[in-house]
Amino acid sequence: MADWGVEDGLADDAELLVTELVTNAVIHARTSVEVEVERTDHHLHFSISDSSSRPVQLRMPGKDDVTGRGIFLLDQITPDWEVVPAAGGKKVRFSLALEAARA
Repeated sequence: MADWGVEDGLADDAELLVTELVTNAVIHARTSVEVEVERTDHHLHFSISDSSSRPVQLRMPGKDDVTGRGIFLLDQITPDWEVVPAAGGKKVRFSLALEAARA
């Protein structure tokens, strides 16, 4: 992110969301996970793939819950996300606007 000139706050959001989604894949899908990142002029695009057809669930975590916040955080930080069926599994994709694009 630093090499791409991504602002610290946006890089923090990206790191949080990717780690949450990879953790979800490890815990729930129990398959290998692939992360793809692409930078365009105005956005960072992320894709987290696993080999499970188990659906992704958006939950409202309780204040005392120690798990279940990954998709909730994703939805709060960027409503621009989707789950796409992929060969032998699925991809969770989301985009974050670069700071210049947010202004």
